[in-house]
Amino acid sequence: MFCKNTDVSSADSASTPDPLRLLLPEWQGSATEPSLSFAARALADRLYPNGFVEVEAPANEALPVEDGVAGLASIVARARHTRDLLQDRQPSRLFVIGGTCGVELAPVSYLNARYHADLAVLWLDAHADLNTPGTSPSGHFHGMVLRTLLGAGPAPLVELLPRPLTRDQVILGGARDLDRDEAAFVSDAPVARLRPADLLVPDRLSGVVRARGFRKIYIHLDLDVLDPAEFPHSLMQTPAGVSMNAVAETVADLANAFDVVGFSVVEFRPRGGDAVGQLVNWLRKLPVFDLRSPAR
Repeated sequence: MFCKNTDVSSADSASTPDPLRLLLPEWQGSATEPSLSFAARALADRLYPNGFVEVEAPANEALPVEDGVAGLASIVARARHTRDLLQDRQPSRLFVIGGTCGVELAPVSYLNARYHADLAVLWLDAHADLNTPGTSPSGHFHGMVLRTLLGAGPAPLVELLPRPLTRDQVILGGARDLDRDEAAFVSDAPVARLRPADLLVPDRLSGVVRARGFRKIYIHLDLDVLDPAEFPHSLMQTPAGVSMNAVAETVADLANAFDVVGFSVVEFRPRGGDAVGQLVNWLRKLPVFDLRSPAR
């Protein structure tokens, strides 16, 4: 079984809440970190108890390398199921908690098709995730997902895309650790890249979106965009990141200027203390989909 419905009837797409809260606790995109599944579920439960539709991922499984990707068959199966779920329910907005960046394939491509490519994808991430199976140093899919969304990833996953992104739809925010081939791709393509210092100006990112003419946005938040000195609870800790306050101000500016139709939080990897509580308290300050939990 892949799908577990916690607050929505499984048969009636008309009953789907907007935004659809989607829990995708897949760790397989990292190939090595099953703990990401437990962290994603803990975060979802604290934010919205029993409030997510979950596409389940097994806690343990072998991940053979196929066509240069660790666990490709497993990843394809869940991506297909997530795509079918979204096409059945037809939500207009998504709030996603994911294990790895790799879960973004179905949500982003679904919204891109729904809004006929009038969608800027703001990739707040220390990494570009623009490798291919041929350039990836690790073979881990979470480092390939954005390139796949652009139509140049593993063939079985590209085939699932209802509509690939175009390069001008992609804006990297806070990216500071790119592999050589990723840096070459960004330099040769109309993919905007804003470094951590650029995000100290809250409206810098919205200015790029406005200049490119998009009205709707998807905000991908990999927690490694944050400075690990302030928030160490991410999978791929990367020095010299963005402060939590700067990211919050940037998200607030974006939400004020554009129609946010998708928001995700991925790669949460607690490293002691009340990491879940710290993250929940910060997320509840963001003006995205009314993150505040119902009174309990």
